[in-house]
Amino acid sequence: MTHRRKLAIAAAVIGAAGTWGVIEAGRVPLPAALDGPPPAARVLLDARGEVFHVVPVGDVRDGRPLELEKMGPYLPALTIAVEDRRFYSHPGIDPLAICAAAWRNLRAGRVVSGASTITQQLIKLTSGRTKRSLGGKIYEALAAVKLERRWTKNQILEAYLNRLDYGNRRFGPEAAARAYFAKPAAALTPAEALFLAGLPQSPGRLNPWVRPARADARYHRNAARLVRSGLEFAGAIGGDPPVVLRTDPPREAPVYAAAALREAGPGPLVLRTALDRDLQAGAGRMCALQLVSSRGFRDLAVAVVSIRDGKVVALAAAGPSAALPGAGEFPRSCGSTLKPFLYARALDTGRFTAASLLPDIPDPPFKDYQPRNYAGRYLGPVRLREALGNSLNVPAIHVLAQLGARDTFASMRSWGLALPGRFDDYGAGFILGNAPVTPAELAGAYAALARGGLAWKPSYLKSPPGDATRAASPEACAIIADILCDNSARQTSFGAHSPLALGVRTAAKTGTSSNFRDGWCAGFTDTHAVAAWAGNIDGTPMPELLAVRSAAPLWAAVTRHLHELGDGPVPAPALPTTRVSRLTGLLPAAGEPALEEFFLPGTAPAETSAGLFVAGRLVLPELYARWCASPHNHLGAQVAGGAPRILFPPDGSAFEFHPGLPAGRQMFRAQSSDDRAEWFLNGKRLSSPFVPLSPGKHTIEARSASGAASARFEVVSNP
Repeated sequence: MTHRRKLAIAAAVIGAAGTWGVIEAGRVPLPAALDGPPPAARVLLDARGEVFHVVPVGDVRDGRPLELEKMGPYLPALTIAVEDRRFYSHPGIDPLAICAAAWRNLRAGRVVSGASTITQQLIKLTSGRTKRSLGGKIYEALAAVKLERRWTKNQILEAYLNRLDYGNRRFGPEAAARAYFAKPAAALTPAEALFLAGLPQSPGRLNPWVRPARADARYHRNAARLVRSGLEFAGAIGGDPPVVLRTDPPREAPVYAAAALREAGPGPLVLRTALDRDLQAGAGRMCALQLVSSRGFRDLAVAVVSIRDGKVVALAAAGPSAALPGAGEFPRSCGSTLKPFLYARALDTGRFTAASLLPDIPDPPFKDYQPRNYAGRYLGPVRLREALGNSLNVPAIHVLAQLGARDTFASMRSWGLALPGRFDDYGAGFILGNAPVTPAELAGAYAALARGGLAWKPSYLKSPPGDATRAASPEACAIIADILCDNSARQTSFGAHSPLALGVRTAAKTGTSSNFRDGWCAGFTDTHAVAAWAGNIDGTPMPELLAVRSAAPLWAAVTRHLHELGDGPVPAPALPTTRVSRLTGLLPAAGEPALEEFFLPGTAPAETSAGLFVAGRLVLPELYARWCASPHNHLGAQVAGGAPRILFPPDGSAFEFHPGLPAGRQMFRAQSSDDRAEWFLNGKRLSSPFVPLSPGKHTIEARSASGAASARFEVVSNP
């Protein structure tokens, strides 16, 4: 049988299928893929619904399925004109086109035209068939007839266009229009639409980035066909092909996009996020600028969270860590940034107020955990406002001991902090920074503080927030926020002109982890909470760089930008105030320096500070004995009544005497709870508390008007 005869028979069979298919189509199964989505990349939308990041999926570099009415007026119409001009009138197969194709094939002596309708091509695309065969053609014809009975013409056209490969792994009109003309499909001109309509016929051979001449030739051929057909807008197409661009899908905010994808998991292909692109661009720019001037650290990250709904609206990172999976979300030791939540809990118990005196002394309450202040000095009695404002470590540990360290650790999770592990993994040190947090978690917790204690787990997705957790009372949160806004309350540690002083009422708190490995700064305006981290992702310590010099400049730059964009000051607490003594936190005595302080209802002091002074000197409980006897006692305070207590040397101490060293260099300084006590060594009065060493057993006494105390010690000669 000759090749020409085979073609004639095939054409006859295909033509007969048009009649037979009307009867037999109901028995043919449709491709299962028709009910599935078209080829698509994963598209991330910002808070305004605009695309900012496209993630390839499999072989799809870009694909953004559209509804037919959003494809514009030209590309659907021109695709029909080029591929299936009787689309709206045939039942799924086009007998006239089949006959014409058969005649052309017979004349050419080979298959040059298949006469497939758009409906048949849709069946072919969704069935996965790639090779031509007579059986395949018959199936496509029958299935096309069946599909036309079930779907409208517009449904078929929409499904077809969204599945078309326009080359370079761009599927569908939207991806093609963005790639080749940098515009949405709805904005295509007639010439641009005609150019795209020709590409799916052979997307590899007609690739306009690789073979532009072939793509242009196909355009000219199709344009000539349109002129001959008399299509109403054929005259608007013009002679020259449109200028083709080369545009890649957007990959903005990669750190934020990766975080949103991790939260969403293998969810919908179109993901609506809470991203504010203006804030994101500013945060990224400021990260890069701060890293240029950094000393001792190579990585930065910053998160911005909306106070209104707890959504993460920006997440940026810079440095080597920015290229790693999970960038911007690495859990790092949190420094002192959790202290505000400790003090909010303390206020809610009613046992503490912002004016309560707390001990900043070298005698911490936990024997196995003895932190010190970074400044290496102790302020003695400090009001809670000062303790938090200056980020003093020892007062926080004393409050933690009274509230219960284990229970307080558990309460931290109510602020939306993950804090992986158990309390035993961290111990009391969690409140000073050995527990890990991420920037988004920390910003989310500070947003909850600004929100009055209602906490949500921070989220990157634009969806209604879930049920909130009540972490603290609105009144306690308002007082803590006021402390964090009080530049005078932190002046002892940070000075009056630190990066935390923005000139507008803004809450701020720093945190430095042990060995200066991590620097943090977190705070909020009336609208957004910001958390910034600085350090080295490999854990290399910074060279004794406190957070106020590492993370705080980035936090300040981002927060100042927020104020410039319209964020306002943090509102003052709507709570009554009471005038209290600056020194004692009690009602002031006559002429005593005082200030206004906020109190929860029923917690304001009722007594004056007059009873804490004897002969003009501040009298403190015995807890302060060691501090009172130390050089840190800047108040000239003394311990309340009773005989003096020897703080050093402890009873039964032993010292070594070295005959080869000058005697004037071998002595110790005795300390007692009463700095006015006189010292006696073996019954002889000493002119100063400095005790010279000499071999033998000795007794030292501290004598005052209220009594005396003694301690024994031994000096052993070391030849």
